[in-house]
This record gives sequence, structure tokens and C-alpha cells, in this order.
Amino acid sequence: MTRDENLKAEAEAFNERVSERERAGFIPDLRRAVKCDYFYKSFWRDPYFINLYLGENVRTFLDLLRRHGRPGIRILDVGCGAGYISLELARAGYHVTAIDIAEKAIAAAQKTVAENPFKEGFGSLEYRVRSLDEVEGQFDVLLFSGVIHHFKDVDCVVRRAIDRLLPEGLLICHEPCHESWRDTDAAQVAMIRGLLALSGAWYEKDLVARLKTREQFAAYVCDVHTEFATERDPSERGQSPNDNASTGVEILRTLRTELDELEYRPGASFIYRLLGGLRGPDEITHALADFITLFERFSVREGFLRPNSFFFVGQNSGKRENTLREQKISASCSDSAAPEKFVGGAAQGPARTV
Repeated sequence: MTRDENLKAEAEAFNERVSERERAGFIPDLRRAVKCDYFYKSFWRDPYFINLYLGENVRTFLDLLRRHGRPGIRILDVGCGAGYISLELARAGYHVTAIDIAEKAIAAAQKTVAENPFKEGFGSLEYRVRSLDEVEGQFDVLLFSGVIHHFKDVDCVVRRAIDRLLPEGLLICHEPCHESWRDTDAAQVAMIRGLLALSGAWYEKDLVARLKTREQFAAYVCDVHTEFATERDPSERGQSPNDNASTGVEILRTLRTELDELEYRPGASFIYRLLGGLRGPDEITHALADFITLFERFSVREGFLRPNSFFFVGQNSGKRENTLREQKISASCSDSAAPEKFVGGAAQGPARTV
């Protein structure tokens, strides 16, 4: 598959995903979201759950921007999808250009912002159908929210992003790191789901009836681990052809090589695939969601649970240009007839054999 064919397949997958959700009543706006039974286990099922997970992600982005940026700066949101994070950034006073290759996702975002009633302190927001390669100009911030891991060549994507950053500009991202999640983390999720099922508060009412032996529970823990590593159940379609094309380790390695790291924060561990599975009256499910979220955040912070994602802030301080300059110098030296070797700071001639 060529690169263009690959991008087309990716766009078609997200177009279909957005269209299907819209037909089910999905509103891509954190402040105007509605309950949607189309989602059987996702946080998108209930605005209360949306706020606990995605709302917290947005609050983290805004905190990182306050800590490392300036009010009213220009942000490029790469791979914005249906645009709900871009919208919150603009509502916070930032000037946002949001891009995605899926035209139906951009159409949904444009429709949502056209109906936005929260105009006080609004910066500016423009949605465009285009890839990062097609973007011109430079920005104070490039933001990636669950996007970089859709690319196999992380180095190439990050370098393209840096080209669109102003000097001292920031790259802020939130990306998965499923490879760090362990069976011990999956076992805790399995236990929580089992206890919820016993109390009638989990959507799989027969879950515990299927877990009567040690072997059955071990198999379920394995299933839970696979579910979070792939971000889907066996019966679910993948998000897109390139989902999880790169790992968190690969992404972090490139970010730390190409940028000066300003801040790293762990993300959520499991609530994004658990809260939506709660069932019962709101006063019960919301109280359970609050407590489970408290448990997760405490456990991640204390090291009892591993995160399934991370936030990163890096600064464009010319590290890449310095690296390229060093590579050119190295190449120039290697082309000389008698290259000098630097040993302990002293220049030496070519080594001799005895």
C-alpha cells in the first residue's frame, strides 16, 4: 500500500466512525454532550464520565499551556478528529487551527462550533481538511492528542512537526503507552469489574458466573490485558488501519531526542474502558465512577497501577539543527583522507598498526 493509499484508508475509517456515531446521537462537545447508549463501555456513554476522563485530559492540556506557554498563543491541533479538544482550547482564549484528513470529522467539528453558545473569552478556531505535510507557516504550539501512535515512522512525523514550530515553540502530546501496562494492572481491572457485576452495576451481568475457577479468572485477566493493549474487544473493529503503529517507548525516545523535555506526566490507566460499562441509577453509577476514578489517580501517582498513556511537553530549542550540524561535520570529517581522532580533547593523527 502506498503512502497516499494508506492515508486514504485512515481517513475513510475515521469518516465511517464519525458518521456512525453522529447517527446514534453523538455530539462532539464536552459541554453539550448527551447520554448515548450507542457506547456500551466507553466514557462517551454519559457526560459525567466524559468529564472524568476526557475533561481531565483537557484540564491537563490547559494546565500545561499555562505553565509553559502564554495566553492567546497560536496552536495547531494535528489530527483533531471531531474537534472537541480544539473547541475547548479556543474557549480558553487560544487561537487554534485544527486539521484532520477525515473530511466528515471536520464537517462534524464545523457544525459543532457553529452552534457553540459559549462565546465569552473565545479566541479563534478554524478547522481544515489537510495533513501535516500540507500545513504552511509556523505556530507557537503543536498539539497531538492520540495521533502520533498512528504513524510507524515517528521520527519523520516529529521532525515535520518541529518544522512547523516557531523557535522556542512547544510540542504537547498525549499518547498511549500500552506496552507498559502489565497483567498485574489487568488483574485489578478484572477484580473491579467482577465486584461491579456482583452488585448489578456492570453491563455484563453474567461476568462472575463465567469466572468460577483460577484458570477462568487467569484467562479473563489475559483478555483484559489484550483489550487494553489493542484498545478494543474481540468483537470490535479497530479504530483505524494504523492504530497502535508505534509504541509509547518509540514516541518518547524520538520526542526526547528531537526536543528539550519540559514536562512528562502519566495519564489514565483504565477508566476510559470501564466507566461506560457501569449500569444503574445515576446517583449510584456517578458515585461509583467518582470513587473508581479516585482509586485510579491515586494508584497511578503512588505506583500501584501503571498508566496506559502519558503527556509530554517539549520545546523547540534548536536541538535538531544542532544534531544536523554535527552530522554534517562528522560526514565532512569522514570524507577526509586522514581523519583526525579526538582522544581526551587532544587531536591525534590516524592510528598506526604495529
